[in-house]
Amino acid sequence: MSRSQQDVLRHYGIRPVKRRGQNFLLDGNLARAIAGDALALGDEVLELGAGGGALTVHLLAGARSVACVEVDRDLCALLEAEFGERPGFRVIPGDLVKLDWEAALAAAGDRPVIAGNLPYVLTSVVLFAAADLRSRIAGAVFMIQKEVAERLTAAPGGRDYGVLSIVLGSVFDIRMVRTVPASVFWPRPQVQSAVVSLTPAGDMTDAEFDHFREVVKKVFGQRRKKLASQLRTQFGLEAAAAEALAREAGLDPEARPEQVTPDGYRALAALLRRKDVV
Repeated sequence: MSRSQQDVLRHYGIRPVKRRGQNFLLDGNLARAIAGDALALGDEVLELGAGGGALTVHLLAGARSVACVEVDRDLCALLEAEFGERPGFRVIPGDLVKLDWEAALAAAGDRPVIAGNLPYVLTSVVLFAAADLRSRIAGAVFMIQKEVAERLTAAPGGRDYGVLSIVLGSVFDIRMVRTVPASVFWPRPQVQSAVVSLTPAGDMTDAEFDHFREVVKKVFGQRRKKLASQLRTQFGLEAAAAEALAREAGLDPEARPEQVTPDGYRALAALLRRKDVV
């Protein structure tokens, strides 16, 4: 597909569907760069929300296989028409909210990279799905709302630091690759975007991760309260036991949840699990 994204969309009579949060990427150079970010992690790709194929065409230039998930029937037809004869290409009609992730990953390859320009309303759904699938993927490259990217990469103590930073940061090395202006999309969104790259890291089992995530959500429920206070409130511990548990995890009982690092939360979750405190 050597034509511009505008020409392709015009050829198929495609217009953005607002209720689906469609914002088509029009900048070919940017799409090529994002494809390069994804292909740097692996040559088998599961593309989410492939749309008009702006990213797909560049992924296919270097990938061994590309499986595209798309919910819009007209866009599925466009993708089939443009790329259906390419070896290793496949369209998976499907809604990201109800997607069979294991089946989609299997269609893409043994351990594919997940990539895509994510609808803003589904960003958290996809990010947490990626975390759950971390042992099945080579990594992920997403274009997301810049505000969410800043939360993902936030350091402890800042206002952007939160559950997303801690939970995703515990199983991925995350970096913000580039920021993206609204002017490269049709229609222009009201927010800026950014490209993030996630590489699996850490060695938590699924059971450990599920427990860890619940601990983080409970402790971070009131981020301005002291850690010992949250341990008492959320886990039913006596004051002395809560302080002792925090210290055993290498943490200051007087610290606030927003000051605790992902490693600190992991140590805390491991202790709570070992002591059978749910």
